[in-house]
This record gives sequence, structure tokens and C-alpha cells, in this order.
Amino acid sequence: MTSKAALILALALVGAAAAPGETWRFTAQRVSSVQSESESLTVLDGAARVESDTMVILADHLELAGPDYDRISGFGSVSVDDRDEGLQVRSGRFEYDRDSDIIRFRDQVTLVDEGEGIVIRCESLDLLNQDDLAVMQISVRLIQEDTVCRGEYATFQRNENLLEISGRPVVWRDGDEYRADRIRVDLDTDEIVMEGTVAGALTTDDDQEDE
Repeated sequence: MTSKAALILALALVGAAAAPGETWRFTAQRVSSVQSESESLTVLDGAARVESDTMVILADHLELAGPDYDRISGFGSVSVDDRDEGLQVRSGRFEYDRDSDIIRFRDQVTLVDEGEGIVIRCESLDLLNQDDLAVMQISVRLIQEDTVCRGEYATFQRNENLLEISGRPVVWRDGDEYRADRIRVDLDTDEIVMEGTVAGALTTDDDQEDE
């Protein structure tokens, strides 16, 4: 099958399988498609792009699988823009389950939340969109204005703007430093709650003037 014919077929199949009112559009340098009664698979290679009214997905390689194309995965320069949520994510690879509305990112992940002015970097990120929850693991770093948080594991409740960090967590804010076994940061009120063995360093106005 030629690339042009395969692309037309993929567009027709996925357009028919999308949820009511939802249209997914595709472009790629090469497209292949395999159909069966129980499973369907469409593969896009080379500058692959999948777009709906609310989401744009870019990658070197993308796969759409499942009886209703409810699973999307890809690798190589992955970029996902969720227009509804105001999120942009970059990573090495990802998996998206449309039924559960969970997106899993792996390898050098960067998330930008434009609405909250937050940048997150880690090696593993799961977005549970129905719960407004982000779960981050390995070399986690969150930056918002003058607040920097670091740890090995963190959860971020987007609807409450509440961050919980563990795994040798550290929070730096306005020249102050906080360390504990577990740290909870309310990014709306600037409240910091620490649990376990607690340590810190506070910078006074005199200290800042001496610097």
C-alpha cells in the first residue's frame, strides 16, 4: 500500500472510531495499518502528528491501537499539548489511554503548566486527568516563581495546587531552605508543612543585606 493510500485509510478508520463529536487528524511521512475483528493498529513514522480539537501529539513514531483506537503511544522527540488543561509536555516516550484518560511519560520529561506558571522536570510522569493528579518519580524538580522543590517522588493535585514530595525532599524559597522526610507545599498560600526529621535554614533581612 502506498503511503498516500495508507494515510487516507488511517484517517478514515480513526475518524470513524473517535468518540462522538471528536475528530483525530494525522500526518506522517510513512503510514501502515493492520485491521482485524478484535484489534486495530495504525503506525505513523517520520514527523508523526496526531491532532484533535483539544490535543496535539508529535513524535518520530506513533502507534494507535485497540478496537476503537483508544490507545496512543510513541517515542522520539515526543511533544503533547493539551489545550483544555493548558499543559505542554516533552519527553522521550509516552502512552495515552483514552478510556481512562491517563497519559504516561518517560525519559527526560518536562511539563509546563501555563495557568499556574509551573515547570516540572522528572524521568517519569503520570497524568491522571480525571483526578487532576500528576505523579512524578526520579529526579523530580518543580519550579514556580521563587519556589524550587526537589525530591525523588512527588504528587501534584492540580485542582488544589498542592504538592507533596518525598525521597530526600528539599524546598528553596526566598533564600530559605527546608528539608524533611516528607514536605507538603500549598502553592496558593505558600504554606509549607514538613514531616519526619526536619532541618532548614532561614535567611533574615540582615543576611540578605550583608550579601
